[in-house]
Amino acid sequence: MMTAVRPILATLLTVGVLFSTTITPAQTQPAPNPAKVAELKMALRDLYVGHIFWVRSLVMATRLGVKGAASEADEYGLKNAKAIGQSIGPVYGQAAGDKFAALFVGHYSAVKDYMNAAFANNFKGSDARKKAAVDKLTKNATDIAAFLSSANPNLPKGTVYGLLVTHAQQHIKSIEATAKRQWDVEADMWDPMVKHIYTLTDAVAAAVAKQYPDKFQ
Repeated sequence: MMTAVRPILATLLTVGVLFSTTITPAQTQPAPNPAKVAELKMALRDLYVGHIFWVRSLVMATRLGVKGAASEADEYGLKNAKAIGQSIGPVYGQAAGDKFAALFVGHYSAVKDYMNAAFANNFKGSDARKKAAVDKLTKNATDIAAFLSSANPNLPKGTVYGLLVTHAQQHIKSIEATAKRQWDVEADMWDPMVKHIYTLTDAVAAAVAKQYPDKFQ
């Protein structure tokens, strides 16, 4: 999976080269080329689907007690979270990439916290630890929404926050189903999670294209 990240990041870096000439969008611009925007959408989709893939792999392996598989999934899940954060670097700069990487690693960490809370007490769960994890996820969603909206006015804070909260709720539902060995419920979560990730990443790609349409010609 991580080998697939390299061409994705290469695509994002190519877009970044186009941005490197200027950061200030012109007042009057032609509409972005849909084909160029589609390239960015596909790159982001692949990167973020990797996030839910590795989280799911970690949760399943942990629930089934396969420590080696859980360790590998965690390693790649963390690498993917960092790559997601750094994906904005070519457009908004290294400092922004580092900041977003820290924020998205925080999201990944909070999801793991919820998993550990749900799996506590012989998989009966700990309500107190679940609440702490949800609070962490909520604060992280607020921080990411504030960060992205400050970088791009086409990403309203409330909209981004809502997308992230739904994403977190899907993680929670999947984890709870896994804790209870409700495999049918867990399996049924995959398609909605992928579709929602597409909604989130497509919104980001469209916002970037709208902010800098001259770079998508």
